[in-house]
Amino acid sequence: MDTSSTNTIGKYQIIREIARSNDVVYEAIDPSINRRIALKELSIPTNVDGAQRRERIERFWREGKAAGRLSHPNIVTIFEVGKDGDRHFIAMEFLEGQTLRDALQAGGPMPIPTVKSYALQLCDALSYAHRNGVVHRDIKPDNVQILPGGHIKLTDFGIARLMGEPTITQNGQVFGTPSYMSPEQVKGGEIDARSDIFSLGVLLYEMVTGKKPFTGDTVVTITYNITSVDPPPPQGAPPWLSGIILKAMAKDPEMRYQSVDELAEDLREERSSRPSWDAPNGVAGYPSPFGGASQSPSQQPSVPITPYGTPVPTTGAGAPPCSVSDPFASGVPSPPPDYQPPTSYAPPKPAMSPETRTFLGVFLLVIGLAGMIGFAIWAVSLAYSSYSTLQTSASAARYYEQGRKLHSANQLDAAEQQYRNAIRVSPKSDSAENAREGIYQIWAARAYSYVSSNNRDALADIAKRMVESRPNAPEGHYYLGLTYELAGETAKAIEEYETASTLAGNDKQGYGKAARERRDRLQAARQAEPSRSSQPAPSSPRSPQGGDGIEYEPGTQGGQ
Repeated sequence: MDTSSTNTIGKYQIIREIARSNDVVYEAIDPSINRRIALKELSIPTNVDGAQRRERIERFWREGKAAGRLSHPNIVTIFEVGKDGDRHFIAMEFLEGQTLRDALQAGGPMPIPTVKSYALQLCDALSYAHRNGVVHRDIKPDNVQILPGGHIKLTDFGIARLMGEPTITQNGQVFGTPSYMSPEQVKGGEIDARSDIFSLGVLLYEMVTGKKPFTGDTVVTITYNITSVDPPPPQGAPPWLSGIILKAMAKDPEMRYQSVDELAEDLREERSSRPSWDAPNGVAGYPSPFGGASQSPSQQPSVPITPYGTPVPTTGAGAPPCSVSDPFASGVPSPPPDYQPPTSYAPPKPAMSPETRTFLGVFLLVIGLAGMIGFAIWAVSLAYSSYSTLQTSASAARYYEQGRKLHSANQLDAAEQQYRNAIRVSPKSDSAENAREGIYQIWAARAYSYVSSNNRDALADIAKRMVESRPNAPEGHYYLGLTYELAGETAKAIEEYETASTLAGNDKQGYGKAARERRDRLQAARQAEPSRSSQPAPSSPRSPQGGDGIEYEPGTQGGQ
């Protein structure tokens, strides 16, 4: 397509086509703010009409609604869902980089640290989606975008299910990509968040091995393998990761992780509550580091072993260890029967024999050497850690500076991404610490905007994240109090306002003052028992990013 084309959909000017599958995706420009976007247009074959056409249109709008209700750094951002004549479109953020599918095809299996990083980011995205009632149902490498710096974005909510809303899919109707579908999805059964966990396990398997766990020449073969056949062990996976993948891909949903948060916790701790593949009696059958297959304790031969790990020598097959005669026991004449040794003065025996003194000397020498070696290892480890931080701090500083500029321009999503990049490349650097502060301030700014727009669900999520990140800071408790107040849970709201006031100290402006005002107002309202309609709408102290309203001044106990 000619890049100078002036073809438009709605207010968006199309630059070029960048992808085509069931729908068409363009690179486009929003001329009102000169923003580069991705524009997805619904494509319906000409031979589809009637009920099928209506279902395609409804599913397309469902995609925009599902992704549009989510605001998360690891989920593609939706700007608008609209219609221009007969053309239906979704305007979303333009993503640089490549899909996970492209990365796997180009590079094959990925390093375990990379797999862990990508998987944890996907867990964050899915945890947020599930908490907001969205089941993706199409987790696959094509729908995972890898941005520069290793940041992950989950895309394409085209067949997502919105919990609590009527389903579009007929009973028994199957949607998804066969190789990544859960057994219950293949059977057309009831779908919940655990189906996404199965698909995530398949994705982990493919990232580790470069191959899909369930393959076949036909869709029938693939789906049979998913429901009835266990895949081969993931070659190259350490036992803890092999166990995580095994549990995530359990055929029975009750045997899987019941939430992605549980899976993420095992990933962070590098542990597994399930044995890995080919594990008789719970003992993993991994190759021995000395060659050959490893054996379980019950398979070990009962042969006497020396302290050095070698068999005790024998005189023949199955014979007991040979006995060696005392070379000094023969050839020495015996004294006569009536022999009496001469009597003479015998000096007292020393407190320690020479052998004991030699042993203690060697023992103390070994202890001293072990201490010196331990100290050397600690010093080298500390020096390496400092060197590693020094080498990566420059990259972290660049990411942080980019994030700070985007933050100043109020481009919060892009700023948070750059801050996270700074933390990822050098988590112990000063730039990473500054980036954490920047992310917290972005969360506070978002909370302020959610109050203004009366978005209670988004406010509840961001407030809980703020409290988890900084339990001793007043901001998160204040916004959590507003969440409870909006939900009509007055007692909880008062408790959070009281906490925010205590943490903020005796500040005369900011969150402490606002928390005390709302606490006192609610307590007075409870005593007078007024009607709900007489309660004033929640307000918020001015965000630290603003320049007017109530200036944020933390008290003596607030802050870090």
